[in-house]
Amino acid sequence: MTARKITLHCDVTVRDVACAAIRDYAHAAYPDGGSECAQVARYTLLELATDIEAGITEHSETVEISKRPRAMVKAAIEYYFNRMDEARGRVSTHQRRLFVELLEEKTVTSSDLQAAAAKDNAGIT
Repeated sequence: MTARKITLHCDVTVRDVACAAIRDYAHAAYPDGGSECAQVARYTLLELATDIEAGITEHSETVEISKRPRAMVKAAIEYYFNRMDEARGRVSTHQRRLFVELLEEKTVTSSDLQAAAAKDNAGIT
């Protein structure tokens, strides 16, 4: 039987980016007043961000979440970096990859994120 949970391993800095991405996407993709299904998706994402914030702290760098919203979280990451790239005129290939790895249960730290941002800013592919 396939596991129904995934464990995120990250520090507070990475958590904050992930939660911001999830919240931004929830509000953009599922605005107030949408269909009942859309409102459930919005609620699910907002609750997920809250759960991640509660689980990842200065003293705990892991949190277990349901696999179900993983596709929506991937979409949230894409949306977040698409907006950031458009505003900055750059491509965030390495940073995006880190967040995909986070969803694959790999550990991602703020130093990993800084290194990825440096590569993206330098245009390294």
